[in-house]
Amino acid sequence: MVRPHQELRPSQFITTYGPGSILETRSGPVVPKVMNELFTNIGRPPSDFEITDERLRRAALGGARIARVPSNAELSAPADDVIYPTLPFPFWSLCTNHGTDQILYSSDRGCPRCAAVGAPNGREKAGREAIRFVLACPAGHLDDVPWQRLVHGPASGCQPHHYVWRGGGRALRFVTIECPDCHAIQNFGNAYARPWPCSSRLPETGARRPAQSTCARDARMHQRGAANVHIADKVSALTIVDMPARLHNVLNDPRTLAIAATLRRHDLLTRDTFLRDLREEQIPDAAIDLVERSDWNRVLDALDQLGGGGQPRPLKVEEFERLQNAAAHGAPAVPSAQPGAPPLFEVRLGGVRRFTGPAGNVTFRVTPVSRLRMVTVQTGYRRVVTTGPDVVSTMFAWGGGNWYPGVELFGEGIFLDIPDGELEPSGSRANTWHARSAQDADTQQAERDHPVHVWWHTLSHRLLRTLSVDSGYSSAAIAERTYLITTPLGARGALLLYTVQPGGDGTLGGLMALVEHFWHILTSALADLADCSNDPLCAEAPRTGAPGAACYSCLLASETSCEHRNLGLDRLLLLDNPP
Repeated sequence: MVRPHQELRPSQFITTYGPGSILETRSGPVVPKVMNELFTNIGRPPSDFEITDERLRRAALGGARIARVPSNAELSAPADDVIYPTLPFPFWSLCTNHGTDQILYSSDRGCPRCAAVGAPNGREKAGREAIRFVLACPAGHLDDVPWQRLVHGPASGCQPHHYVWRGGGRALRFVTIECPDCHAIQNFGNAYARPWPCSSRLPETGARRPAQSTCARDARMHQRGAANVHIADKVSALTIVDMPARLHNVLNDPRTLAIAATLRRHDLLTRDTFLRDLREEQIPDAAIDLVERSDWNRVLDALDQLGGGGQPRPLKVEEFERLQNAAAHGAPAVPSAQPGAPPLFEVRLGGVRRFTGPAGNVTFRVTPVSRLRMVTVQTGYRRVVTTGPDVVSTMFAWGGGNWYPGVELFGEGIFLDIPDGELEPSGSRANTWHARSAQDADTQQAERDHPVHVWWHTLSHRLLRTLSVDSGYSSAAIAERTYLITTPLGARGALLLYTVQPGGDGTLGGLMALVEHFWHILTSALADLADCSNDPLCAEAPRTGAPGAACYSCLLASETSCEHRNLGLDRLLLLDNPP
């Protein structure tokens, strides 16, 4: 375990890092281990740090529970104490203290030409740094470059503890690696470009390289800091409850939800059976009395929202419907079940506004969401090093159940929809996206490439840039959540632009305050849509095989903002179909 000398926000652990990633620290790069080792290390169960979201558990996690990473303060530990266990990686380092002959050596032995140092002290001394190249395969395996095999081939018996690294500068083809014993030499540029056998190693498990590989996929060399070496797979859920606060507090009890789930599984959930089992479980009389006096359909709807065993629906479909309901009728502040936490969701009906788009084609409804709660779970990660990357799960077992790492964030947002109909994109770009969506084998990709979704997604990125100017938040601090509902009668879309942070009171109202001026923001976002500083290359991209006209100058957003990794964007589609 290594002292990282670096603090991570809980959201960073879920969205960027997490088990299997490579984290750069002052004492050298490390790989965070699987999460069950964290709880073993601190001697606490994950249930002490559980994030409750029954809807997300049932709809996307197969019933697995969610645990967050505790802070040092929660554990009453000094701020510089090691909390999360990590593994030094890669194990080979480069010493540049010897002129043109740089020494590539195993970190546990130290540089043979310098004073002897051990692994904890020797990786990041002056002139010594961990090698920046690793070997990764699309099945998620990660290991050191096989330096002995690279220099000598698979059959040589020569196994030195270090190599001589010469050259560098502009390209890897100028680098050679020489064995100090038999003087075999290999060009690193040639070795970098070829595939290598995979060792089937997952360093986050803490295991050394397996004696016999079980992976038949080809591995490739990559720089350890490359973004494609670790891409987190995430699923998020917005907590939207529009029931009365008292009913929420009464029903949001694990015993009550378990009773409802059991009765539903056996198709026995009625008012009488529910009240009977509540009494048998000795639920407080006041709670039973409120359930008895409430409309039964209202109780069933509340149980659905809280995850009381009903048939799970797609997360975004349910969110879209409840956001539209809140925009039409408002939603009172619903308190959190956790003491001290801010309300889960609130929409004040008096703040909802309607604006006609600059081209006069649609009328938007702009809804301020004064309180919201977003739960994000890292379900796995990919190493996009060749085609067809697999997903490596971050699920871990504890106490007879399965868990995922997650984070709970609170904040505010703006919900934008078209309540009276929908703008159906038309023209050549819309036809191209229709054809692309029809060819997508993956359902999520097909939805992302649907022209209605591309239209809303592109509008979202334009608004992200404009909102950052007036809201007080940077564009990287504002995130999007785009929606698409398809029916036999057509497709409807919407978007939620929000900003969140851990705990506390969420954010300070910088987004909500802009609802009154949203027409000017929308006009500004669409004002220079026809122009891009990368034109004509950007505008001609769809003709050269790119799916849409989008680049960093006109549309692309930071990875913290875009939930679709900047895919499914087209400035020309929005230009042909202005709102």
